[in-house]
Formats: sequence, structure tokens, C-alpha cells
Amino acid sequence: MAVLSTTVTKDGLIQRFEYWTRQADGTLGADLTTAASLQAIARINAAFERIMPILLAYNDQIRWDDLNHTDAPIGRVDIVANQNDYKITVDDNSLDILNLTNVRILNSATATAYTDLYRITLDDPRVAEIMSPDTTVTGTPGGFLEAGNTIYLDILPSYAATSGIELFFGRQQRYFTSSDAAIEPGIPLPFHELLALYAALDWNMVNRTDDGNLISMLQGRINQIEKDLKNFINMRNPSRAKMTMKPIIFR
Repeated sequence: MAVLSTTVTKDGLIQRFEYWTRQADGTLGADLTTAASLQAIARINAAFERIMPILLAYNDQIRWDDLNHTDAPIGRVDIVANQNDYKITVDDNSLDILNLTNVRILNSATATAYTDLYRITLDDPRVAEIMSPDTTVTGTPGGFLEAGNTIYLDILPSYAATSGIELFFGRQQRYFTSSDAAIEPGIPLPFHELLALYAALDWNMVNRTDDGNLISMLQGRINQIEKDLKNFINMRNPSRAKMTMKPIIFR
């Protein structure tokens, strides 16, 4: 386990960042509120953003959710009669939703069980009709189209239903702050070091441009761990790969 910072065992992300940037032990970890420490935390948070495309590279099922989140990556939206477009922004915790993995609906005003909707892709010949529907035609939706930060039901619903649309999604990670010394990143344990390596690579590329050997060493280590992470995700959650990194969110 690698928490953000620990000056006792020296294996926190900050301590690993110190090591790979060749800074003296305790330069940053002794006080996480200094300007240099805050900059290191910012680079680690940026590193988390860099790893997100790997963690969320599949849209046909939920592959990852930050372990520090206290609820499931599921949200619900009311169905409004005669409305088929629903803007997506954030989840109930105001966290950005990065991709939708599944959408289900209640198929009537009195239904209590959700039914899966099939995904309609943007190359489908019905896209124009779905995005600009005939308002005289209503019924029970069977599919959904995702375009930008909006989902469109394939038909105008003929009924209203509280929490009638259920969404499953991948969402943003929990960012570190200076008060999070004892918090570990919400990614699989064997890959915690990757965050420190990304951050150290960025720092060295700006501050040690003459140390090509160190930069090459960091990049090589990153490449290997990235490969291992992709293999780990595929083995743990085998599924048809389909890259979609479109920022969408629900409000």
C-alpha cells in the first residue's frame, strides 16, 4: 500500500517522488502545505488524470471506480413525458462522469423493475430522427443515443416516472489534498507507484533536462507498468475492448 505521504516507512507517493527526482529525504514529506509540496501533489493529481484513459478504456461494463468513493457509480434521472433528451453532467456527489457503460429505464409509470436499453451509435441512420423526433409519436423507449453530454431516448416516452432512467458510469477519481497524507490512491495496489513515476517524469523533464539517463529510465519503467496495468484490467474484467474517452456527465 502506498499512501500519499509517510515519513516513517518512506514508501508514500511523495517519498517516491522525492526519490525519483533526487531530492533529499523529507524535502517535501515533512510539510505537505509548502509550495513545493503542493506542487508535487498537483503533479500526482495530474498523473492520476493521465492514468484515467487506461482505467476507463472500455465502455461496455464498469471496469474501475476509485476505492475512496463511498457510493456506487450509479445515478438516476426522472423520465419526463414527451421528452427524450437528458443532459449529462455530474453524479450525486458533483463528480464528473467520464463515460456511460449502461442505461436502463422503467418502462411504465408504475413499473418497479428496470429494463436495459440498447446503445445506438452515431453512425446509425436513425440519429437525425432520434435527435429531432416526431412529437406526435410516443411510446416506450428501447434504446439510447449518446451525443456529447446528452443522452437521447430513441422514442419520446409516453409517461413520466420518478428516477425512471438508471445510469451506470465511470467517473472522476478522488484528488489528493495536503490533508490526505494517510489516503491511498483508489487504483489497484501493484500500480500505485505509477502515479509517483508520472509526476517525477514531468518534474525531471522541466528541471533536469540534462539528465537524459534518468528520464529514459523513468519512461521505461512507466511503459512496463502501464503494460502490466492494461493486462491486469483485461484479466480481471475480460470484455470486448472499445475505446471511448468522451467527457460526459449527468445533472
